[in-house]
Amino acid sequence: MIDAPGRTQPRFPPHQEEAVRQRIAGQLAAWNTGPQDLGISSGACGADILFAEACLERGVRVLLLIALPEDIFLERSVRFADANWEARYRALRAGCETRFQHEVLGPVPEDEDAFERNNLWCLETAYALVPPGRVASILVWDEKSSGDGPGGTAHFASRVAAGGGRVSIINPTQL
Repeated sequence: MIDAPGRTQPRFPPHQEEAVRQRIAGQLAAWNTGPQDLGISSGACGADILFAEACLERGVRVLLLIALPEDIFLERSVRFADANWEARYRALRAGCETRFQHEVLGPVPEDEDAFERNNLWCLETAYALVPPGRVASILVWDEKSSGDGPGGTAHFASRVAAGGGRVSIINPTQL
């Protein structure tokens, strides 16, 4: 996600949004993505929304897999960043198929994290639809193994690699 206002250790500062958007678009172009492809996004402010928007610009069908009930998700993963992220999320919702984890998979078990479970749900959905060699992930990530909690990008990256998918990393701290 894009950094919250006042974050002391920057990972994805808001001033890097345009550079990250261009890198995502460039990677989609390099992979020649188009209407024959499916983009899966978790819908959070920052890279998730940027990726979904870039996919739609290329005619890619986008599936939003949302970790929490919408009102809770918006508070935890979209609104905190201010700017126009909620309007962009709502525009995606209007133009993309959207599934909510609690509706499809049921309540999150007490010993699981909803965001970590969502990472797995995104990957399992991708691997169910295409062979592992065709699964590709664009990760906007500072490449640090520790994040702000379970279900972060390090977890997702390890699962993609374990499944045989391709990974492209955009490190916003190095742009």
